[in-house]
Amino acid sequence: MLDDFKIGNVKFCCKRGILSDGEKQQVLSFTESKLLEILLRQVNEIVLKETLKEFAWQHTVVTDSSLTKYIAKLRKALAFFFEDKELILTIPRVGYKLVSHDVVSVIGGHEEKNQEEFLLAESNSCENTRPIQSSKAKFLSINIRKKILLALSVILIGGALFNFSRLITLEKGQFIANGYHITELINSGFTHKLITPVGMELTQELSFLLSQQKCDCLFFVDKISGHYNISYFDPKNEQGVSFILDEKNLIDKLSENLPQGEQ
Repeated sequence: MLDDFKIGNVKFCCKRGILSDGEKQQVLSFTESKLLEILLRQVNEIVLKETLKEFAWQHTVVTDSSLTKYIAKLRKALAFFFEDKELILTIPRVGYKLVSHDVVSVIGGHEEKNQEEFLLAESNSCENTRPIQSSKAKFLSINIRKKILLALSVILIGGALFNFSRLITLEKGQFIANGYHITELINSGFTHKLITPVGMELTQELSFLLSQQKCDCLFFVDKISGHYNISYFDPKNEQGVSFILDEKNLIDKLSENLPQGEQ
């Protein structure tokens, strides 16, 4: 399991590629995330250009100009939180160095252990219970699962509409229903408000995809039984849509169907 890092009060999640100070977020691309990760692992040390290329691009041939381009993007993302600090220094013809005395590694060992124990228990349970079903029983089981998924879809869509309706704009902030929280994804000058259940973590790919929409959008994301309910609303164009998507094909299907908004 990848460690997380904190730079002062800003947390960087390596797995999701997100910088966050608890109120606002910056979603990094995969390459930007890998560059920041290795710079944080060797904080206050010079990291050679070739080392950065090999870690971020994994044996793909990359030019110095491409590296410079992604370092510039990374600096811009960090400047969103550290306006008066230049964290990444260029060492001419050698490499780069992230300079900070406030970097802390947050190790997720306890969480990883709990997850391993859960998977072990699941494995033992599966090995001890292997029912032999007849073709009729399998057919009935499939029908029951379809009905359950249909019911869950209705519940998820209803929940999305319900929580959108309970988001009330106030003079000094926002109120949202208990059990949910709202965060912001900011990218290319657009601010996206994201409503999720408390404790739910989005994958890096999903967060990055949502942040690419060219609008100041509102998203509601929930997940149950391996299916995502994603509701989208663009206030400017008064455009909204909801999706029920399987986790396996989530990114591909969402990329095909999610409106892009307008510049």
